[in-house]
Amino acid sequence: MNVSRDVSDPEYFLILNVNGMNDNVIQVNSIVKRYGNTVAVNGVSFNVKQGEFVSLLGPSGCGKTTTLRMIAGFVEASGGTINVHGRDVTHLPPEKRNVGFVFQNYALWPHMTVAENVAFGLRLRKKNQAFIRQKIEDSLGVVGLAGYESRLPRQLSGGQQQRVALARALALEPELLLMDEPLSNLDRALRVSMRRELKELQSKMKMTTLYVTHDQEEALSMSNRVVIMNKGNIEQIAVPHELYESPNSAFVADFVGITNFLEGHIVAHGAGYSTLHLQPGLIIQTTMPVPILAGRRIMALLRPEKLTVITHAPPAGDNILQGRIILSEYYGAVVRYSILTGENKILRAEVHNIDKVYENGTPVWMRIEPDSLRVIPFEGEH
Repeated sequence: MNVSRDVSDPEYFLILNVNGMNDNVIQVNSIVKRYGNTVAVNGVSFNVKQGEFVSLLGPSGCGKTTTLRMIAGFVEASGGTINVHGRDVTHLPPEKRNVGFVFQNYALWPHMTVAENVAFGLRLRKKNQAFIRQKIEDSLGVVGLAGYESRLPRQLSGGQQQRVALARALALEPELLLMDEPLSNLDRALRVSMRRELKELQSKMKMTTLYVTHDQEEALSMSNRVVIMNKGNIEQIAVPHELYESPNSAFVADFVGITNFLEGHIVAHGAGYSTLHLQPGLIIQTTMPVPILAGRRIMALLRPEKLTVITHAPPAGDNILQGRIILSEYYGAVVRYSILTGENKILRAEVHNIDKVYENGTPVWMRIEPDSLRVIPFEGEH
């Protein structure tokens, strides 16, 4: 499919000329990266659709940046295949893949002006001067830096340098934009502002984007889908809401947000409900699906905001635990409490609509809503 553009309108400068385009821009099939006896990436497979924003999320050393660099061509895969728009690029050099890459440290040439930095890749590709001038104008206009052409990187703020790095990548008209923790060097306020700008730009221009981050808030707020990685493997691929509400493992639940872990076992299954015996001393019936055999050990996951904190004696009933506050953390819109139960189990609760911040030592009761639990098999159980 060949698409023409009006070069006078920078909003559309990234429309691509692609033959045989299908829904998947990236198809990663069982890619592996070994360094001697160490396996950094272990048979990872996923895809990214046209116009989608997908994040690779995980702790340091999980293989997310190595995966991104294999897709870019900076690291050679030890096994598996990488397709971009249906074309096998596994063994092609970076300049033959038509992908844009934004580095964590921006990688701007300090002695070059903004315009020269943006034009660098275009000159390597031997584009003519008229084309280069137009691309500089278009790309800097898109990222809000028109008029900054003659400045040097040292004359720019961190956020402006990040925009120059993005403009340089976009000037190449990539089929795919790869970003390696591009906001990690910014302070929190600027990082929040820049991720909003990046998402708005990506959405407006329908840029297919693969983004690496270790920041869960960043991934959840920006992405259409998130790929959670751990020790070179994929733990879960899901939309942000599903990832948070329905994690499929203790690792995902612990890495994405804050979670209370309640060990126990399945007592019985009935008609449309399951009975759980949970520590510390709870018998709970839930109508949430629990496809685990009776008698098996389980882990019940409970988000802090799902735990109701009561400071007066509650009415008699099930699913109530008593404890005392041992730590209060005030964050403005929310207070987070650490609560010690009589069985020396610490649960974390999150309270919104704050009337009062309770002091350490305050006795409280906690109500657990049965259908707010997410039940997974205990690690090692099958």
